[in-house]
Amino acid sequence: MTGTDLKLLHAMLRVSDMERSLDFYTRLLGMRVIQQREHKKNQFTQAYVGYGPAEDPLDSPTMVIELVANWTQEVPYSQGSAFGHIAIGVPSGIGALCERLAAEGVPVPRPPKPQKHGDNIVAFIEDPDGYRIELVQRAAA
Repeated sequence: MTGTDLKLLHAMLRVSDMERSLDFYTRLLGMRVIQQREHKKNQFTQAYVGYGPAEDPLDSPTMVIELVANWTQEVPYSQGSAFGHIAIGVPSGIGALCERLAAEGVPVPRPPKPQKHGDNIVAFIEDPDGYRIELVQRAAA
């Protein structure tokens, strides 16, 4: 087995309100729900969201995000200090995207600006549970 045989599949985030998170990732960031299931025995809802066309998250050509809402979780999850962020590539218009998201009430703790060590334009937003998302607009070639 070599590194070319392996593939990143998904990253999992625990969320406090599945509907609110699905609205954020689909309506505001343009992802689509690839799969969603209710696990009654273990009392959680699971949804995979992403940009790929697959109907099965294991077959998606791109990495996806797995959202999990535990039905019995009564207190908000803590972010901890180990998790950093998710990154999403933005082809153009990062400023307009951040303005639109801010108008929807999305926190933008770092507005778009060029990186100190490169020409890409980077911004950070937060999802409804406070997870940081880095938006990266690549510099023109």
